Amino acid sequence: MGASGPAVRLLLSALPLGCLIAAWGSGLDRASADSPGLERLVPGPLRAQADRSAGAMALVRGDLPGALAHAEDAVRRDPAEALGNSLLGTARVMTGDTQGSEAAFRVSAERGWRDRLTQLYWFDAAMRADDVERAALRADALLRADPVLPAADDLLTPLEASPQGRAALAARLAQKPGWSAAYFRPRNDPDPAMLQHRTQVALAVAALGTPLECGMIGDFSAMLIGNGMRREAEQLRRASCPGSGPGAGDGILADGGFGQLARKQDGGPFGWSRFTSGDLAVEVTEQAKGDYAVKARNSASVTRLILSQAIDLPPGAWRVKANAKAEPGSLVASLDCDGRARRPAQVDGELTGAGQLLKAETCDRAVLGVWLRPGEGEAVIDDIAITRVN
Repeated sequence: MGASGPAVRLLLSALPLGCLIAAWGSGLDRASADSPGLERLVPGPLRAQADRSAGAMALVRGDLPGALAHAEDAVRRDPAEALGNSLLGTARVMTGDTQGSEAAFRVSAERGWRDRLTQLYWFDAAMRADDVERAALRADALLRADPVLPAADDLLTPLEASPQGRAALAARLAQKPGWSAAYFRPRNDPDPAMLQHRTQVALAVAALGTPLECGMIGDFSAMLIGNGMRREAEQLRRASCPGSGPGAGDGILADGGFGQLARKQDGGPFGWSRFTSGDLAVEVTEQAKGDYAVKARNSASVTRLILSQAIDLPPGAWRVKANAKAEPGSLVASLDCDGRARRPAQVDGELTGAGQLLKAETCDRAVLGVWLRPGEGEAVIDDIAITRVN
């Protein structure tokens, strides 16, 4: 049974750890190399350890004949040892010996459940056999041993590609393993397919009755929103964090009454971001028990952004209305794509009166902004709502 190209690369990525493991203390065997007479005093397992170290380093150098010879010596000296057999299996994979590599990895599998090379080999074997449940089990073992495995994203991508694989991963994550948090913090720039797949995995975990912790998915949800996937982020929040804030969950505007902003002083990925500077004061105050308002004062010479929120609006006309005490025309709203709020050049309607009209187009990363024009007075916003214009 041979290894596929991706599996070979994963095996190679594991070798630096293999070198360290194989090199664990072997002072007496090194001395015997300088004084051959001492070799008879070195126990077989220690000589095998020296062979493993030499074989691993040869494999890293690309010296396949040397790696194979040292690995065979290590196994001959200590036939039942897991690391020696996994090194031998890896060397045989690299030299195309499919039957020999399988035989070596069968031995190491019986004795080295935590050995990374062994788990990678059998993960690949399970994937090629379309046994996604066993592949997920092997991936779980790898990641429990090393939650921040450098090759984790490459390892899991084939599993995430099918509904069956995602279900198998969800079953492992439902057990709350230590690698859960790292799984929802992809190290590489994730593509939309990866984000979509991991969202589906998280939703499947919630469907099993074991939703992920709200804090764990916060950064992942922000990543979704940053990639124009607000709708998916909302689905994930509703499944994992039901009732996580006033106004949250309607899929349009979260935290219209600022209660979530008051408790956290930032809305996270599902609420308002607040902006302040030396000439712009923005604070959340409690007017009465459970009744919050945003107070803002702009002493600058230009209109300034005070609040913004990522939002998912279907194309069409929308009316934004603020229940506020402010000078007429001092508060205005904006709606922009690409995640950045821009000062509106034209305003249609009165935000604090009948409402300001906004036109939504099909775009990614839409953001609603609330702006305050310069002035001596203070604006007090009790709540904000947005409705479709029929």
